[in-house]
Amino acid sequence: MGAGLAYRGVARRRLIAAVVVAAGAFALYRATLLPSLDFGDTAAFQDAGGALEVTPRQGYPLYFAIGNLVVWLAGGEPAFGMNLASAICAALACGLLTWLAADLTGSLSAGVFTGALFAGSYTFWSQAVIAEVYALHVLMLTASLIALTWWAKRPESLTRLCVFFAVYALGFGNHLMMVLLFPAATLFLASTIPGGPRALLHPRIVGMAMLIAALGALQYAWNFRSMYTSLVPPESLSEALQTFWFDVTKSDWRSTMIMGVDESALRPRLGLYWFDVVQQFGRMGVAVALIGIAGLVRQPRMCLLIVTGWMVSAFFAYTYNVGDAHVFFLPSHVFVALTAGYGVAVLLQVATSLQPAAVTIIAVAALTFAGWRVFDTWPAVDRSGDTRPSNLVRELAGDLPSTRAVLVADLNWQLQNGLDYYARHTNPDLLHLRAAGRLLTLPWLIQDNLRHGRDIVLTRGSAHLVKQAFGDTWRIEQERRGTPLREQITQLPRGTPFVLVLLRAYRDVPLDVEELTAIVAALTGHTATLPTDSVYTVMVGRAGERPAVVRSESGPFRLRMSVSDMNLDVRMESWLPPDTIRRAGFGHVVVNRHHVLTLERGVSVVALGQNGETRLAGYASGLYAPEPRFRIRATPGA
Repeated sequence: MGAGLAYRGVARRRLIAAVVVAAGAFALYRATLLPSLDFGDTAAFQDAGGALEVTPRQGYPLYFAIGNLVVWLAGGEPAFGMNLASAICAALACGLLTWLAADLTGSLSAGVFTGALFAGSYTFWSQAVIAEVYALHVLMLTASLIALTWWAKRPESLTRLCVFFAVYALGFGNHLMMVLLFPAATLFLASTIPGGPRALLHPRIVGMAMLIAALGALQYAWNFRSMYTSLVPPESLSEALQTFWFDVTKSDWRSTMIMGVDESALRPRLGLYWFDVVQQFGRMGVAVALIGIAGLVRQPRMCLLIVTGWMVSAFFAYTYNVGDAHVFFLPSHVFVALTAGYGVAVLLQVATSLQPAAVTIIAVAALTFAGWRVFDTWPAVDRSGDTRPSNLVRELAGDLPSTRAVLVADLNWQLQNGLDYYARHTNPDLLHLRAAGRLLTLPWLIQDNLRHGRDIVLTRGSAHLVKQAFGDTWRIEQERRGTPLREQITQLPRGTPFVLVLLRAYRDVPLDVEELTAIVAALTGHTATLPTDSVYTVMVGRAGERPAVVRSESGPFRLRMSVSDMNLDVRMESWLPPDTIRRAGFGHVVVNRHHVLTLERGVSVVALGQNGETRLAGYASGLYAPEPRFRIRATPGA
């Protein structure tokens, strides 16, 4: 009786701690939430938000089910609702991680430390404020670990084992990366179940596992059904199953990326991993995790689960040949955070043998460190004022009513997804299409719309395709829209503080050296040049004067200095050149703890007012550089 009351008291305190951490995490994520559109996969997720049809190619039925619910409840455009769904899932994940760490270590302080440390980790926070699948993945991973360790307390319970199977199977409805937990979970089950590994092969357990896996797979019936409501449904069940598997697993490109990193690049990626883990938890957090290994080895089965889980997930991300490998390290971050929680528990145990005050000091120091990590990361991941994607698409297509123009846009895939969302949800009056894939019928489409008084407006890529395919059939004029960045810079008053950053440009968007030279000359009054052969280059100074700092490095760094009584913090938050996709940006400029510029590959520049406010911000030779427009006029000369 007394033991039961004591356990309920401990469980109640853990629940309160988990709720507090989850509520605090949600407050952080809501305050820094991206308000609307983003590019890339995020735009595609936002575009599908609230839709009743989800194709096999889109996948993620659990994610879209949760996202749709939030979109319907939140109202407004689906972009906001899908972003908010990530914040909710991320906050719940932090709460569950707090519970799990407190349960495993037996320390409430260690649990709160783990949840708070993970909540403030850079990559997770950056995914918690946009429409992405990774917040929900961490939630399902943590829930699976809780179910697994709950079963381990009564390993003879088939009911508890089935609960783990069910939670684990449900997680596959979001991301197939759940399979990375399989080796660690299997080893843990085999070492814990009464009767040893052979007991796992008992017909009743195997049958129950297969049944629950089949029920979990039914989540994808939503995706499968969409094939039969499409314009060209499959002719047979075998064709449907083949197409379904190909699209859900992304077989056309994923097979070339798993363990696809060239051997020559494996050793340099050690630097990438060290950068990544320090970016999340700081050197002190990594040190505490190393101390935690001493606590883990006292629980051999738990050590097997956490170490194997970390090794498999880290190895997968390490060898996964994608441009956003950092998000695939997220599962390994969960295991590192748990190990850091064990580290705090070890330090607290050591402190108990010292003076009583030492326990309080260690607990306060641990929570202070986690709080400081949140404080330090906040300005860099704050996207609450980031309207760059919406502004860029609006500038490209916002003045093209369907009665007067048709937009022919062949863009980088990330921008294309953003344009698709904009045309479907923000400006449904826009008529747009891609030239690629329509070249055979494009002449008739152009002539028909010109005959009806609609101009044909083309992006640079589309204009190039039309010119290549049809020569001088139509007169294509480049529009002059807005003031070029270099001209805006020449209008800055002398002495205006500025920061210019050059990050290694994309291969498909090469650096315009002439434009960069003109920008640097305008900023510095022709007193300096900027090296272009480094990976990361920063110039800080005042307009019209020789720059105060020019720094070039081959690896990421952080520059902190004072300019006109302003505290300037330039942060490189990427590992180039392997990083090609960083939805939160490849770095940041923070002034007086206020985010003023997101750094992108290519040229990023910001000019500051007297109080650190943004006076001018712009990009060149990169994803966010203004997209030029060309026009075939319905009435030549108009």
